[in-house]
Amino acid sequence: MRNCLKHCRIVGGVDLAGSPRRPTGIAVVSNGKLVYADKVFLDNEILDLLLKYRVCLVAIDAPLSFSKSYRKVDLAMKRKGFKVLPPGWRGMRMLTNRAIRLKRALESVGVKVIETHPSSAIKSSGLHRVDDVIASLINVDDWSFINKGKDVVDAVISACVAWAYVECSSYSIEEVDGVIYLLPRLIK
Repeated sequence: MRNCLKHCRIVGGVDLAGSPRRPTGIAVVSNGKLVYADKVFLDNEILDLLLKYRVCLVAIDAPLSFSKSYRKVDLAMKRKGFKVLPPGWRGMRMLTNRAIRLKRALESVGVKVIETHPSSAIKSSGLHRVDDVIASLINVDDWSFINKGKDVVDAVISACVAWAYVECSSYSIEEVDGVIYLLPRLIK
């Protein structure tokens, strides 16, 4: 299945923390160029920032549906060698609840939301270095976000997945209970 949203030129990536007391990484890509990458904490900060940039698609690194243990899509990911955690685990429930609330809020104002998993996206690309993955997909003038921590780097990877989606090149694992979008193979 080809996933496209060609009219969308501004996308976001969110590495969501389970609690608003912990930092959430957030990144915005406009016309294939990274224009924002930093940390925020509160749900309203996430929403305000994404809406300020007028994103039309956001890729969130968090489960967007529930299950008591592993979802079928999680098991499909594991069969393909990707390491994911089930949304039903106690530590994951708070994250999943927050992600679903954020998804509903974004969709209520017309923003499409997809689920991703940055470490699996890097693995699916076939590249090993994060900076090589990012540089293969988007333009970056300021690489200082690398020093802001894993949350921000994962948000940038999530934004790369969103950009691949609008460019009709994302790779997805799909089951009846969800779809997880990853990156296409970037090495030949």
